[in-house]
This record gives sequence, C-alpha cells and structure tokens, in this order.
Amino acid sequence: MESTQFYFPISPASALVALVTIVFLLRRAWPRLYQQKRTTKLADAIETHQELDLVVLKEPEVPDGWWSGRDVFELERRALFSQTWIYLAHISQFKKPGSYQSFDLAGYPIFLIRGKDDKIRAFHNVCRHRAYTITRKESGASTVLGCRYHGWSYDTTGRLVKAPQFDDVPGFDKSQNNLFEIHAHTTVHGMVLVNLNSGEPEPFYENIVSAWNGFSRTSGLEVSSTWVNGQTLTGNFNWKAGMGKSQLNAFTTELSRQISELSNPSPVLKAVRSLMQKSTRMETSLFPITFLCSFEHTGLCLALSIFPASEKKSSIRYDLFTRSAIGNTESEVLSKSSYEVTEKLVRELEDHYQAILVDNGSSIEVNASITDTRQILSRIQKHTKLEKIQGGQILPATHKPKGSILFQQAEQLCQELDCVSGGSQNGTSSNALDW
Repeated sequence: MESTQFYFPISPASALVALVTIVFLLRRAWPRLYQQKRTTKLADAIETHQELDLVVLKEPEVPDGWWSGRDVFELERRALFSQTWIYLAHISQFKKPGSYQSFDLAGYPIFLIRGKDDKIRAFHNVCRHRAYTITRKESGASTVLGCRYHGWSYDTTGRLVKAPQFDDVPGFDKSQNNLFEIHAHTTVHGMVLVNLNSGEPEPFYENIVSAWNGFSRTSGLEVSSTWVNGQTLTGNFNWKAGMGKSQLNAFTTELSRQISELSNPSPVLKAVRSLMQKSTRMETSLFPITFLCSFEHTGLCLALSIFPASEKKSSIRYDLFTRSAIGNTESEVLSKSSYEVTEKLVRELEDHYQAILVDNGSSIEVNASITDTRQILSRIQKHTKLEKIQGGQILPATHKPKGSILFQQAEQLCQELDCVSGGSQNGTSSNALDW
C-alpha cells in the first residue's frame, strides 16, 4: 500500500512573517536570558572572592586634570578645603599665651594662636589694612601681632588694638577691622581642627574624630602629651598623590628603623629602641589630609599632614609627641631622625608623582590611598551642582569687610594706587587673595 504524502505550500510572505516573529520573540527573551546568565556569573564571582576574602571595588571616575589641573585644584579649594573640618595641630604645641603656628592650607594663609584665656583660635594670616602677612614665621610666641607694612597690631583674640594715623580717618572703626576669624574646635584629646567656611560650617560632631579619640585612649596622645618636634617640608607633587598607604607606611617603617638602630643611645632612647623592636604600629587617618601613627608601648606618636599649595606643589608637616617629657639630647636625636625620614619621603613622593604624570594616572589605583577618593568626588560633585544652579563660583571662605561705605571706597582707592605703584609684599599683589 502506497503511503500518502501531504504538501502545504508556504508562500514567501508567510516565511518572512514567521522569521520576523522568531526574531521578535528572541529579542524579548534575550535580556532575561542575559541577565540571568550575568547574575549567575556575578554570584559565582562574589562567592569566589568571599572564599578568598577579597573585596573588589569599582574605581570611581575622576575628572580630567585630577593630578595636575588648575581648575580641579581650584574646585577642591572651594568644595573641600573651604568647608571641611581639617586637623592642624595639637594643643601641646601651644605652651603659653601668644604661642602660634602658621599654615598654608591650599593657598589660604592661616594661623592658630593661644589666647590669654588659654583658648586656641584661628585667623586668616593677613592684615585687614592691605592683606599683608601677620605671622611671618612658622611658629613663635607673641601676645601682640603686628603687620610690618603700616604698623597695624592685633591681640591674641584678633582684635585690632593699634592702627597708626587712622584714629582720625572719617568712617574708620577699629571694631570693624579685626582679623578675620576662622571656626576652630579643640577636641577632648587636645586636637585642634578648623573650618574655613565664613558662614555657618557643617556642625562639628565628636564622631568626626571618633577614630582619633579611640586611638588617643590607646596611644596616649592626650591633652597632657608633650610635643617633641615638628617641621614643614615642601615638594613638587599633588597632595592626593602623597596620601598613598604604601608611602606613609614606608615613612613610619623607616622612622622606626632609624630609631631602633641608633648607636650609643641614651638610657631613654635605649628603652625606646628596645620597645620599638617588639612593638606594633597603630595607625589611623582623619579626612582629608592627616595620618596618625603610634608606636605601641613606646609613648611615641606621629602626626603627618600633607597640605596642598597648588596643583603641583604640597607641603608635608610632621609632629612627634610623647606621653611624658624627654631630655634635650633625646629630642635632638628624634628630631634629626624625623627630618631625615621626612626629607626622604618628599623625594619619593616627587618621583611617584612624576610617574603618575608620565603614565597619565591610568595605572594608579586611587582606592589604594588613605584619602577617600569617593568622598572627595562626592563633595566636588555636590558643590559643582550648587555652582551651576547659582550660575557662578561659590567661595565659602570669602569674608565681606564691614565698615562705612566711605572708608571702604577710600581703601579701594588706596589699594588700586598701591598696585599701580608696584607696592606689594614678596612680589605678590594683595588682589591675588580670593577670600
């Protein structure tokens, strides 16, 4: 018996419709299949990394000019250094009323001074008359601070106490020409922080330095601590490049080695050397520029801050503290070791920064730094949005002078004449100040 075959002719149009339908169904199903496959791979990867105890973080996208751009640096000044609580010093560095310490923080000249009431205050380091420097040394002591240009003088509270030849000037009011004060806060453990925001800064909470407070309780950096020595060295590198963990760890390792290998040490240093050979280092950091290290059981504590001066220049400030007073001999030895190690760190950071520029930053792991890159970016992005809304730059550290309009007009005229005649200090016009 012959089999019967049936044939159903398919027109080209029908075939085309069928093909389009299949493609459509595949396109709808593909995202779900891809996502399922991707999720499975991600789960497998997470499981694998968890087994290896690894943490994988996506690197944040940093803007062009991150390492050397002037625009980025100026934005950092406005968004970060003008309105963030920043550690500058410890109260043990101010031994008596009038003791002061000067700093250059991202181009803002400022100083801390201990008043007769023992309170630590912060001021912009510029005279209200022509914006010339008040404290010319890195540190010193004086209960009256005078500008050498026209002799204006201020007390430890920033109050103008002397203004030669201005007492009879119409519209001049001494009380309206005090130094511009900066928000300052001293923690329960004696750490002095400042905030340059001329308005209302972000509230200061003790948990801002919670890591330091916990550190202090174990390391011994308390109000009663003794400041041994400290110095500021300058190098050609971007401040962010200087906050790498490897560089700072190398610094403390080298300092520990130098002290532990001292020849013919005094009994005190011999005890320190013995403890260093057995001790471990305790480290913590305070956003955005400070690193703290304690050599357990030795009583030694190191504060290291990197102050940006420009997009390609920074200063390293180190301060060494002890739980108890030490002799001049020990202090000189520790000072010499600290300086040599810091000088070496500056050279290494300059080389490291040049490598970054040559490589254009492409192989630099920004997460491998103590400075929180994401936090910096978050603050920059937030500030940038506010500037776009306002339609111009926002300068939180800017102070508006008070006083009569007549006096302000006269001062403006004097400044213009001063600039025309070339009058300046250190070759810098006072108009260059942007606060």
